[in-house]
Order: sequence, then C-alpha cells, then structure tokens
Amino acid sequence: MPVQTSYPGVYVQEVPSGVRTIAGVSTSVAVFIGQAAWGPVNEPVLCLNYTEFQRTFTSDVTQSDLARSVKLFFLNGGTQCYIMRLADAAVTALITAVDDTGIGAPDTMIIYARYPGEFGNSIRATIQHNAADAQLFNLRLYRVVLNSAGVEVPTDSQTWMGLSMDPLHPRFAIKYVDYQWAILSQDPVLGPPPLTNTNRPEESLIPVVVPPITNPLFGTPLTLATGSDGVSITSADYDDAYPILDREVDIFNLMILPRNNSVAQNLLWGNASLFCQSRRAFLLIDPEVAWTNVQEATDITTGVNSLRTGLVNDHSAVFFPQITILENETNVHIGASGAIAGLMARTDANRGVWKAPAGVEANLLGIRGLQYRFSDGENGVLNPQGVNTLRIFPNGIVNWGARTMDGDDDFASEYKYIPIRRTALFIEESLYRGLKWVVFEPNDEPLWAQIRLNVGAFMHNLFRQGAFQGTKKQDAYFVKCDSETTTQNDINLGIVNIWVGFAPLKPAEFVVLYLQQMTGQIQV
Repeated sequence: MPVQTSYPGVYVQEVPSGVRTIAGVSTSVAVFIGQAAWGPVNEPVLCLNYTEFQRTFTSDVTQSDLARSVKLFFLNGGTQCYIMRLADAAVTALITAVDDTGIGAPDTMIIYARYPGEFGNSIRATIQHNAADAQLFNLRLYRVVLNSAGVEVPTDSQTWMGLSMDPLHPRFAIKYVDYQWAILSQDPVLGPPPLTNTNRPEESLIPVVVPPITNPLFGTPLTLATGSDGVSITSADYDDAYPILDREVDIFNLMILPRNNSVAQNLLWGNASLFCQSRRAFLLIDPEVAWTNVQEATDITTGVNSLRTGLVNDHSAVFFPQITILENETNVHIGASGAIAGLMARTDANRGVWKAPAGVEANLLGIRGLQYRFSDGENGVLNPQGVNTLRIFPNGIVNWGARTMDGDDDFASEYKYIPIRRTALFIEESLYRGLKWVVFEPNDEPLWAQIRLNVGAFMHNLFRQGAFQGTKKQDAYFVKCDSETTTQNDINLGIVNIWVGFAPLKPAEFVVLYLQQMTGQIQV
C-alpha cells in the first residue's frame, strides 16, 4: 500500500518486480491401471520405488502384467508413478470373534483383511488370554504361504500384548493394532448394528499334541475367509477409473495399461487416449499378441491401422515386439510399455523431454531378449507406418523408433515424432499452471507486458538448454501478447490471448553419409 507520510524523513517501500517465475512441470510421472491381487481398489496410490509397490499391491502376476510392468518402469529409470487397481465386486475377507463368556455370547471383534480380494484369505489370527487380567488378551496376526511341499508356512507375523476391548483403555485393540494386512473393527459389513460388547474375544483352541505346545499363540488360528477377487473386469471399469484419476491425481505424463486376463486391450486404447489428451499426457501402447511378423503388424485389417480406430493418434505410440523377461527360470513375453516409460523418464532426466527416447543410448534394462528380431529391411517397413521397433544391437536391446501413432509418412502430421509431441505437452502444462495468476488481473498493457516477461523468461530458459532449433532466440521461439492478439472486443469479453510459438527439434531419423574417393595429389 502507498506510504503514508506524516513526518519529515526517509520512507522505504518495497515495490514488486512483476516477475513470477514459471517452473517447468514434471515430464515422466506414470499412471498404471490394471488388476492386482491386493491393494486399494479404484484409488490411485503413489509409489516411488518397486518396494513400495510390492508392499501395497504384492508382486503377484496371476491376474495381469501389472507387477512386471511397474518393476521394469523403475529398473529403466522411472522414479514416480501412480497405481490404480481395478477389481469389480471384490469381497473383503473377515473373521468374527465372540467373547469368552461361553457359548451363545455376543460377538466382540471383527478382523478384516485390509483390502478386498481372495488374497485376504491367507491371513490368520490367534488369540491368547492374559493371565494377569481377566479382560486383557494377546493377539498375533500373520499370513501363510505354501512351501514347495504344499504346507502352510507363517510369514509377516506381528504380536500385540495386553490388549483390551474397552474403548477407554489405552491399549484399546481397535485403535492400537496396526497391521499391514488386516484391521480390527466392531462394525459388521452388512446387517446388524455395530458391536458394543467390550469383553475380550474367545481364546484360540490349542490342539493336543505330543509334546504339548508351550506357546498358545501358535495354537489353531482364526482363518479369514470369503475374500473374493470379484468378477472379471471390463472396459467399462477402465472408463470409470478415469474420472477418479482426474479428481485425485494432480499431474501425470505417461499412461500404461498392462495386459490382463479379463479384457482385450484393443478395447481400451480409444478412451484411454482421449483421457490422456484432456490431461496433456501420453499413452504407451503394447502390440497385439497376434503380431508375430512384419506382415501381421502392417496388415490393413489387423495391423497397426486397426489400433488407430477411435485413437487420438498424436497422443499415443506403439512399441513392437514384446520383450522377454526371465521369471522362475522361464521366459515370459510381455508388452514393453512399462520399460519404455522408464526409458522416457531416464532420457528426460539426462537429456530433456525434447530428446527422443531412442537410439544406441536408449537401451532397455532388466530384460532377457525380444520375442522377435527384425532386420534393417523389416524395420524399414514398420517405421514409415508409425510402428516403433525394438532392436538387438551389440550394445544391448534398444528402442529404435520415435514416432507417434500419427507418424505414418502418409499423414504428414506436425506431431509425427514423440519428442515434439511431449515437448509441446510440457510447455502447455507448464504455462497453464504458471499463468493462473493472470486470472482477474486488469486486462491492459501492464498485464500484457508482465505476461511477455514471464513467458519469455520461461521459453528463453528452454532455448538455453537446447530445446529448440536456431542459434538466436528470434529463430527459436516467440511470445506475443498485445493489442493485436487481444482486441477491445476480447477485453470486453474478459479474454486475454497469448500466442507462444516454438521451433521444435526433430530427431535425426535418417543419417545419410556421402563418401567420395579423391583422385590426384592432395595439397598440404
């Protein structure tokens, strides 16, 4: 506010510079959507490494390739992703414990699996009465896994001593027990009102064996049961997931839909690409399993053109063939999208989003091989149609393509290449977030000057990093916001128009070497 002068002297007032720094957004936050044996349902979960993923969703791959794709994402350089588990009508496993006053006594505690799914049926609980107090008990929770002989072996065991069912007790079991796989509650899932019995639960039965068991905590356990994975998911379950992601995930840049056993992937790409377009993200597509050679990948009816039906082509790309990983001493073929997402994250960190995630330095880690190998001639058939091939070279297995699904030579698209599309998305999202301060500001030349200053500084920083063509900034980008872009009629409508242009770096896809033999004497 203006200085109020009241006495002779020197007054100091800080004046804002008008500089509002526009920060570049992340470019490699991935979203994985698919089936898992465990974990929250229809809830995006942030994972910063594969250990976090295993802890929340397990490494089970019986339902889908989700765990495999996420693992390859982190192995190849990915650092941040959201996981969204789909499970239609899944049921949570549980067991109800009665109090210890005798047969016919009311229920006192319900043990629920933390998440729905058949996986919860592997949770066990044992209850031991505390001899020092008639109302206290000890609780052990654990999971069982089958060993090679088919015998249940306890794992992830945790024990709590001196628990009470009295809500006023400092070790009230419902609030005190915190276990990774299960939770305690007094609220039944359906029907009866919440439990109100504060007596301790009935003790686990102890089998009679020789020699006798000395620790009752290892008696006959309570087995959580009736957990179910639900019915097979459909494309509608994926469609229902997008509004949830839109509400709960602030920003993501890459989307991966790992192959699962319930729904054909070709039914998913169209709506997924539309959602990516609305969120300024990029969709990575796995090839059809039926593609075994160049002919099938380029077939008019079943090849790459069939994937383009209903697809936002310039916001997606396909990578062929499938990659091979070693799992339990067996070769398994899966889609490469998870590994490619990690490669993009690594390339963005090392070189920038404007560098194509392809070439001799774009080697894929954590894989054993490719399902099929292609020659240069075969690659020459796939590449012009927008199919990115994975190749085996002496330096490793690399991604040898950088085209979007709009990259067919016949399309003449300005977003033919992946780095150009992703650079544009990066600039759009950064300016979208960095210019929110403009809303409701007086729409006149002082505002336009501030916009030019801030957007120009952001674009110039990218130019200095080598994101654009040209040796001078006039050749690399422009920012225009003045009375030409925003007319008086626009001002009356509350509109300010900002034009930003950039000269993208296009990949050196074809390197032509001219070699000539010189005749005659060379002058030194």
